[in-house]
Amino acid sequence: MIPGADIINWLDGAVGRVSHGPLHRFTFLRDGDFTGLQVEHLLQQYGIRVWQREFDNPDELGLHVKQKQAIWAEYLLCRAGVSLTSQLLDPRNDTYRPNHPEGSMPEPWTAKGIGPHTFVDHLVDWLSRILP
Repeated sequence: MIPGADIINWLDGAVGRVSHGPLHRFTFLRDGDFTGLQVEHLLQQYGIRVWQREFDNPDELGLHVKQKQAIWAEYLLCRAGVSLTSQLLDPRNDTYRPNHPEGSMPEPWTAKGIGPHTFVDHLVDWLSRILP
């Protein structure tokens, strides 16, 4: 873990709440099929910005998205097969994955996704380029 990451991520969440209103917290298995970076890039492809990343739980990772985008984000995460541990906002989202071919997803808005805006976004973007 990066020293001071908790305070940086808390501040990132505070900026998100001030700028965009309430945020929704998603948690998912650390040992699942998706890394935190993969989850973040998945959401960015569909215009969903991530705030206040959480790394302190040995079993789970967490992140926050705008409350207004939470059900759409949950649908995307469930459809992709991310092992969510947070309570579902819409239980139907858990039923969509088996109804679609493996690896199929809605057409992303952009392959590169939305660009970084905050210091933490730039840090995550930089780390994703140097980490495997």
